[in-house]
Amino acid sequence: MYSGQFLAVISAALFGISPVLCKLVIGEMSPALLAGLLYLGSGVGLHFLLLFQGKKSIEEVRRLSPKQRLALLGSILSGGIVAPLFLAYGIKFGTASEVSLLLNFETVATTLIAWFVFKEHVGPGVWGGKALIVLGSVFVILKTEGTLAFSFAGLLVILACAFWGIDNNLTRDIEELPATVLASIKGFGAGTFNTLLALALSTGTATVPQVAGSLLIGAMSYGMSLVLFVEALRRIGSARTSTLFAIGPFIGTFLSVIILGERPPATYWVAASLMLAGIALLQREMHGHPHTHEELSHSHKHLHDEHHQHGHAEGEGTEPHDHPHMHEPITHSHVHWPDIHHRHSH
Repeated sequence: MYSGQFLAVISAALFGISPVLCKLVIGEMSPALLAGLLYLGSGVGLHFLLLFQGKKSIEEVRRLSPKQRLALLGSILSGGIVAPLFLAYGIKFGTASEVSLLLNFETVATTLIAWFVFKEHVGPGVWGGKALIVLGSVFVILKTEGTLAFSFAGLLVILACAFWGIDNNLTRDIEELPATVLASIKGFGAGTFNTLLALALSTGTATVPQVAGSLLIGAMSYGMSLVLFVEALRRIGSARTSTLFAIGPFIGTFLSVIILGERPPATYWVAASLMLAGIALLQREMHGHPHTHEELSHSHKHLHDEHHQHGHAEGEGTEPHDHPHMHEPITHSHVHWPDIHHRHSH
């Protein structure tokens, strides 16, 4: 089984290339249509994966509690409909390099919400790293040519990141729903809504290659990336996953220069340096102390480790596996993250 850190990095790489690819295909296409096709491509691609796995989305959703279904709806609205719309308009009116680097703000939004709303532990090193990312974001969106102003496209990307921050924290608590199912539902639901919205508004034009390209980008940069991201959330928590995810924008920055020939101003590279310093500071965080696990019953994919010492029914023995299981109370000490087994108070 791959580690949560590894999954977060691969997810970041897939998502990081999306602004550059989207800039290549958007042309005169409506941003709303681009947003819809990206998530529709995600939903279609993951639907075939679910068929291969023999899973049925409806049956999985029926197992959720009313509270979890509400979280799922909130995730679709915030992360599947609203955030992609803001991002698509940011891509339309901004540069790929600007959009790519500002996507780092998602880690700030995710951590702030995780700390303020869900009471997730955030150490002083994390706060220092987030502050550097915020300062870098200001350098990107601040325009000093003639008069002091903010980049409209940059502000749109900041708004997209804020809604993805909400989405990330809601997603964390839908732990009973397999990541592939969650991403497929979000892709179909949000993608259909935004695509129909674009068709109703009748703005812009799109060719067959543009539509096909958008669907393909969605399948990889949103579908597969989202599955890996959700799995990482469950293993290492919102704050840590979003921190590792922050390398994605730098991949987009690099490709915007190489592929699109963009030449960002000097302040952009100051911003990039600040954000890199912030991410480096975040990576130094180590959190460990004596803590107690209460009795807990739930279901998720797992290996038998220090936290999973239960017995099995016939046919459940191959690891990693996914089945309902019970955790007995235990007190111990080790380095950990606020994953589904470590959401205790401090």
